[in-house]
Amino acid sequence: MDEKQFDNQLLPKENWFKRNWKWAVPIGCLSMVGLFIVLLVGGAFWGISKVVNDNDVTSHAMSIINHNSEVKEQLGTNIETDGIFSGNIAITNDTGNADISVPIKGSKGTGKALIKGKKEFDKWNYENISVYIDETKELIEIQKIKE
Repeated sequence: MDEKQFDNQLLPKENWFKRNWKWAVPIGCLSMVGLFIVLLVGGAFWGISKVVNDNDVTSHAMSIINHNSEVKEQLGTNIETDGIFSGNIAITNDTGNADISVPIKGSKGTGKALIKGKKEFDKWNYENISVYIDETKELIEIQKIKE
Protein backbone atom coordinates (compact mmCIF):
# COMPACT_ATOMS: atom_id res chain seq x y z
CA MET A 1 0.00 0.00 0.00
CA ASP A 2 1.10 3.41 -0.84
CA GLU A 3 1.30 6.03 2.01
CA LYS A 4 -0.31 8.66 -0.16
CA GLN A 5 -3.41 6.54 -0.43
CA PHE A 6 -4.27 7.21 3.25
CA ASP A 7 -3.82 10.98 3.12
CA ASN A 8 -7.17 11.58 1.45
CA GLN A 9 -9.28 9.27 3.60
CA LEU A 10 -11.42 10.70 6.37
CA LEU A 11 -10.79 9.31 9.79
CA PRO A 12 -13.91 8.42 11.77
CA LYS A 13 -14.80 11.30 14.07
CA GLU A 14 -14.58 10.51 17.79
CA ASN A 15 -17.80 10.88 19.75
CA TRP A 16 -18.46 14.03 21.80
CA PHE A 17 -17.58 12.51 25.17
CA LYS A 18 -14.21 11.17 23.97
CA ARG A 19 -13.32 14.61 22.63
CA ASN A 20 -14.50 16.56 25.72
CA TRP A 21 -14.17 14.25 28.73
CA LYS A 22 -11.33 16.25 30.30
CA TRP A 23 -13.63 19.17 31.11
CA ALA A 24 -17.04 17.44 31.02
CA VAL A 25 -16.33 15.07 33.93
CA PRO A 26 -15.17 17.77 36.41
CA ILE A 27 -18.00 20.13 35.40
CA GLY A 28 -20.55 17.33 35.77
CA CYS A 29 -19.23 16.35 39.20
CA LEU A 30 -19.13 19.96 40.40
CA SER A 31 -22.68 20.48 39.15
CA MET A 32 -23.91 17.48 41.14
CA VAL A 33 -22.10 18.68 44.27
CA GLY A 34 -23.52 22.19 43.79
CA LEU A 35 -27.05 20.86 43.34
CA PHE A 36 -26.68 18.74 46.48
CA ILE A 37 -25.50 21.76 48.49
CA VAL A 38 -28.37 23.94 47.21
CA LEU A 39 -30.92 21.26 48.08
CA LEU A 40 -29.35 20.71 51.49
CA VAL A 41 -29.28 24.41 52.39
CA GLY A 42 -32.78 25.00 50.99
CA GLY A 43 -34.18 22.00 52.84
CA ALA A 44 -32.52 23.08 56.08
CA PHE A 45 -33.88 26.63 55.74
CA TRP A 46 -37.38 25.33 54.97
CA GLY A 47 -37.23 22.90 57.91
CA ILE A 48 -36.00 25.54 60.34
CA SER A 49 -38.60 28.09 59.25
CA LYS A 50 -41.33 25.44 59.48
CA VAL A 51 -40.30 24.49 63.03
CA VAL A 52 -39.90 28.12 64.08
CA ASN A 53 -43.28 29.25 62.74
CA ASP A 54 -45.26 26.15 63.74
CA ASN A 55 -44.69 26.52 67.47
CA ASP A 56 -47.61 26.35 69.87
CA VAL A 57 -47.37 29.99 71.05
CA THR A 58 -47.64 31.30 67.46
CA SER A 59 -50.41 28.95 66.32
CA HIS A 60 -52.57 29.62 69.39
CA ALA A 61 -52.07 33.39 69.11
CA MET A 62 -52.89 33.27 65.37
CA SER A 63 -56.17 31.56 66.26
CA ILE A 64 -57.00 34.43 68.64
CA ILE A 65 -55.99 37.02 66.00
CA ASN A 66 -58.15 35.34 63.33
CA HIS A 67 -61.22 35.67 65.56
CA ASN A 68 -60.80 39.43 66.14
CA SER A 69 -63.28 41.47 64.08
CA GLU A 70 -61.16 44.66 64.06
CA VAL A 71 -58.13 42.79 62.67
CA LYS A 72 -60.34 41.02 60.10
CA GLU A 73 -61.66 44.41 58.97
CA GLN A 74 -58.10 45.70 58.42
CA LEU A 75 -56.31 42.58 57.10
CA GLY A 76 -59.17 40.53 55.70
CA THR A 77 -59.75 36.84 56.15
CA ASN A 78 -57.37 33.87 56.32
CA ILE A 79 -54.74 35.71 58.35
CA GLU A 80 -51.57 33.64 58.49
CA THR A 81 -47.88 33.97 59.28
CA ASP A 82 -45.77 35.42 56.49
CA GLY A 83 -42.13 34.82 57.40
CA ILE A 84 -39.89 34.03 60.32
CA PHE A 85 -40.54 35.63 63.68
CA SER A 86 -38.08 37.80 65.54
CA GLY A 87 -37.71 37.90 69.29
CA ASN A 88 -37.23 35.25 71.94
CA ILE A 89 -38.93 32.02 72.92
CA ALA A 90 -37.55 30.01 75.84
CA ILE A 91 -39.31 26.75 76.72
CA THR A 92 -38.32 24.19 79.34
CA ASN A 93 -40.64 21.20 79.64
CA ASP A 94 -44.09 22.66 80.37
CA THR A 95 -43.02 26.24 81.20
CA GLY A 96 -41.63 29.07 79.12
CA ASN A 97 -41.62 32.69 78.00
CA ALA A 98 -42.20 34.30 74.62
CA ASP A 99 -41.74 37.87 73.40
CA ILE A 100 -41.95 37.77 69.60
CA SER A 101 -42.97 39.72 66.51
CA VAL A 102 -44.45 37.64 63.68
CA PRO A 103 -45.03 38.95 60.12
CA ILE A 104 -48.62 38.21 59.12
CA LYS A 105 -50.79 38.65 56.03
CA GLY A 106 -54.45 38.47 55.18
CA SER A 107 -56.53 38.89 52.03
CA LYS A 108 -56.49 42.72 52.38
CA GLY A 109 -53.08 43.54 53.81
CA THR A 110 -50.04 42.80 55.95
CA GLY A 111 -48.87 43.48 59.45
CA LYS A 112 -47.02 42.15 62.47
CA ALA A 113 -48.39 40.18 65.38
CA LEU A 114 -46.74 41.19 68.65
CA ILE A 115 -47.03 38.34 71.12
CA LYS A 116 -45.86 38.24 74.73
CA GLY A 117 -46.75 35.40 77.06
CA LYS A 118 -45.80 32.84 79.64
CA LYS A 119 -46.28 29.11 79.49
CA GLU A 120 -47.27 27.45 82.75
CA PHE A 121 -48.32 23.84 83.13
CA ASP A 122 -48.16 23.39 79.35
CA LYS A 123 -50.64 26.26 78.70
CA TRP A 124 -49.85 29.67 77.24
CA ASN A 125 -51.14 32.74 79.11
CA TYR A 126 -50.74 35.88 77.03
CA GLU A 127 -49.69 39.13 78.64
CA ASN A 128 -50.18 40.92 75.34
CA ILE A 129 -51.35 40.15 71.80
CA SER A 130 -51.33 43.13 69.46
CA VAL A 131 -51.41 43.53 65.69
CA TYR A 132 -49.56 46.33 63.91
CA ILE A 133 -51.16 47.12 60.53
CA ASP A 134 -48.51 48.04 57.94
CA GLU A 135 -50.79 50.09 55.67
CA THR A 136 -52.41 52.33 58.33
CA LYS A 137 -49.62 52.20 60.98
CA GLU A 138 -52.35 51.33 63.49
CA LEU A 139 -51.78 49.13 66.56
CA ILE A 140 -54.74 46.96 67.53
CA GLU A 141 -54.59 45.62 71.10
CA ILE A 142 -56.35 42.28 71.13
CA GLN A 143 -55.46 41.00 74.56
CA LYS A 144 -53.61 42.80 77.34
CA ILE A 145 -53.33 41.88 81.00
CA LYS A 146 -53.76 44.99 83.12
CA GLU A 147 -51.03 45.39 85.71
